[in-house]
Amino acid sequence: TPLTAVRGLLEPLADGMVRDEEDRQRYYRIMLHEVLRLSRLITDMMTLSRLQSGTEYMEVVRVDLNTLIRDIASGYSGPAHQKGIDLIVDAPKPVPDAMTDPDRIEQVLIILIDNAMRYTPEGGTITIGMCNAKDAIVLTVTDTGCGISKEDLPHIFERFYKADKAHTSGMGTGLGLAIAQRIVEQHGGQISVESQNGKTVFSF
Repeated sequence: TPLTAVRGLLEPLADGMVRDEEDRQRYYRIMLHEVLRLSRLITDMMTLSRLQSGTEYMEVVRVDLNTLIRDIASGYSGPAHQKGIDLIVDAPKPVPDAMTDPDRIEQVLIILIDNAMRYTPEGGTITIGMCNAKDAIVLTVTDTGCGISKEDLPHIFERFYKADKAHTSGMGTGLGLAIAQRIVEQHGGQISVESQNGKTVFSF
C-alpha cells in the first residue's frame, strides 16, 4: 500500500502534470509519510522474523520495573495530555527487581500504550498497572477505548490483523501485537487480552 501510494503520486510529478507549487508540496508530504510508513513496516517485519527464528538478541539483567514503568509513563504524559487522555500508573506496592531485558519490556509496553492511545477517545483513561503474582510480576495496560469485539479477540495477536479496520489511523503496521507476543514468550511468559463494555486489558 505505501509503494502504491508513492508511485501514484510520483508519476504525475515526473510527467510535469502537477504545476501548482502548493499541490507539489502536498504530494511531497504524502510521499514522505508513506515512505516512513514503509520503513516502519520493514523494521517490524525484520524484528518479527528474528524473534520467530530465535536470533533476536536478548540481554537479561536485573531490572527495577518500578522505575521503568514510571519513566515510560512520564514520556507519554505529554502526548496523552494533548489528546485529553488521563494516563495513570497503578502500582501502589513496589515489586522486586526482575531478571529480564529492559529494552524488550519497554518495547512491549510501548506497543500496548501506542495501541491504547490510538483507540482511546478524549476524556478516556489509560492505566499502566503492575503487581506481584505467585512466581512472576504481572504488568497490565488498560484503556477505556472502543473495546475489541468477541469475534476479533482470538485473532488480535496475528500478524497484520487490525481489529478496528474502519477507524484505524493508518499509522500502525499490524505487527505490533505479534511482536509483543513473541518478546513475552521468549522471556518464558504469556500475554493475554480481555475486553468488554469499552474496557480493554492487556496483561503479561
